[in-house]
Parts: sequence; structure tokens; C-alpha cells
Amino acid sequence: MPDLDPSCCLPSEDLALIRDAVREAGAIAKAAFIANDAKVWDKEKGHPVTDADIAVNDYLLETLRAARPGYGWLSEETKDDHSRHACPRTFVVDPIDGTRAFIDRTPNFAVSVAVIEKGRSIAGVVFNPMKDEFFEASLGGGAWLNGEHINASDPASIENINMVGYPRKFRRLGFPDMNVTVANSMAYRMVLVACGKADATIAFTPKSDWDVAAASLIANEASAVVTDIRGEVPHFDTESTSGLGVICAGPTLHALLLAAVKPHLAQFAKGRDFKFLGTRMADRKKETSEMKSVQLLHIVMGGELVDPNRTEFKDLKAVDFVGAYANFEDARKAWKSAAQRTVDNAHMRYFILHAHDLLDPDGDGIIG
Repeated sequence: MPDLDPSCCLPSEDLALIRDAVREAGAIAKAAFIANDAKVWDKEKGHPVTDADIAVNDYLLETLRAARPGYGWLSEETKDDHSRHACPRTFVVDPIDGTRAFIDRTPNFAVSVAVIEKGRSIAGVVFNPMKDEFFEASLGGGAWLNGEHINASDPASIENINMVGYPRKFRRLGFPDMNVTVANSMAYRMVLVACGKADATIAFTPKSDWDVAAASLIANEASAVVTDIRGEVPHFDTESTSGLGVICAGPTLHALLLAAVKPHLAQFAKGRDFKFLGTRMADRKKETSEMKSVQLLHIVMGGELVDPNRTEFKDLKAVDFVGAYANFEDARKAWKSAAQRTVDNAHMRYFILHAHDLLDPDGDGIIG
């Protein structure tokens, strides 16, 4: 264990503080999700934020800074004041990691808070309030899910592992067959590895300190290894708050995944243009002459769910088909109009199904 500042409290005491704060913050996020009336805007192109993100951020800022006025602050939803360079310890916060999931009405988002010292996390909490999954760790104290000690799995091969990521990326890079599931929240993806619900997760695109600071400690304390895609351990007090991707897995599997990524590093080193991976936002225009334009198909539909946190409809015959739309903007308007009618029925949910991604996962106009 590295030497810690003797003027600061024990990591376990910082964990106790953020544990209580994150539970309250999670309740704020859950209430906003259930109310289904969050205001959404783009803080920059392709990066949505909601008033729920801001409400959670404001609560954590007020609560944590009041308790530890000498600590620095770094949050996705607060302008970086570089206090992490001047203070012995810093809170690193993502109020709602997985804002897209929150907006899309899927429960794979989390509140993430870490305390860092000398660029390393010493206490961390990741809380998914919709699934009541509370992950926590302090440096040297092990990792825990809802009070139970957790450990990562460590398969001896990549083939058929349970991976959290985006399937088409792995296909483009020639990975072996895997069972791949999708989750928007990077922090949540990593703690799923920590508790063994997934074997690994890889993010090829840049991730910020607030995405990984808490989850990396939890994964490490659960015997997993966390690095960027070059194999470098993340450090959370550099000038930049962004790192090149994430690989999180048990030690044996991590080495195998790192070796599988290594032949492609030159493509990543060209800059931050990752089009070679074939990942496309639903409405991104095809920008090369080799790509023919393909039709986009967004379906807006909804119905009464058996459980508002799951996808099982009460009566499939009663599902309401709102319409099919060729662009996301029109689909979102239709979804928002339909969703406003659900205020009196918490089990009634509307969704935007990106059907073109299911029919044509590679975006080349060919089914499947």
C-alpha cells in the first residue's frame, strides 16, 4: 500500500462519507428516472446532459465539500478548477455515469464517486439505484457488493467469455467469438467485472477520470487488472482528465486481451478518429465515397410493463406502435409526446427502437 498523507483521515473513513452521500444521490437519480420528466440538452455535440445529472452533482458537491473542505473536486458536470493539483485529496465524481441509458429509459446507469490521493483512488463507490447494486471499496479493504465480498473471474482464454462492450467493434478487430452485452456506463461495466457478472470489459475510445476512478479501485480490490488499451495503469492527477480506453479483467484474461488489442494500437495512435471500428451514431452521415447511404429506421412504441425496471410487457397485443421514422430527431419528438401520456401510469413506458442497428449492424445496407 502506498504511503498516504498522515494529515488526512483513513481511506475507510472517506469511504463511509461517500457511501452515505452516494446512497442519497442515487435516490435523487432514481426518483428522476421514475418521474420520467427530465429536461435534456447537449452540453456539447453528442454529449447529452439532464437536469437530473445537475441535481445529483449539486447534492454531492454541497454534501462532500462541506464534510471535507480541504479536498479538491473534479466532476463531469462542474468546470475543472484544477484543485486536484493543489489539494492532498480530491473527490472525483460522475453524477450519472450512463446518461444515455438514463435518457433511453434503461437501468444501466450509476452514480460514481471516488476519493483520490497522489493520482490513485483510495475509496470508491459505484451505485446503480435502479437495480439496488451498491459497489464499494477502500484501498486495501477489499471490494463489496451490497455487503458481500466480491472477486473477479479470470478465464484462461478469450473465446466464449462474457464481455461488456459493443459487438461490432470486436468483429472489426477480429476477436474470437464472445458473449457480448452492451451497457452505456463505463463505471457500471467495470464493477460488473469486479463481481464476476462479466469476465471483462473493453472501451476503445477515450474515457475520463470520472468514468473510471471509483470503478478501477473496486475492480482492483476484487483482483481484476485495469489499464488503458496500451497497458498503462490510469493516473488521476495529470493535466488531462482523459485516457485512451480501458481494459478491465482478471490478470490472466487481461494479458490475453491486451495482446489482442496490441496489433491495432497504431490505428488508435493516429489520433481520436475511430471510424475504422465501424461504430456509428444512429444518424451519423456516411463520410466516405465507399459507403453508400443506407436507410435509417427508428421505431417508437410502448406499452404497460409488468415491472417498470424490466422489459417485459404486460400484454403484447396491447403494445402501442406510434410510428417509424427515418431520423432520430423526429423519433425523439414522437417518443417525448407519447411519454408525456404516461404520467399517471408508472408502468407505462415508451421506447425508441433503432431497428436499423438490428437489421444492419455494420451499416452497409446488407441485412445481418
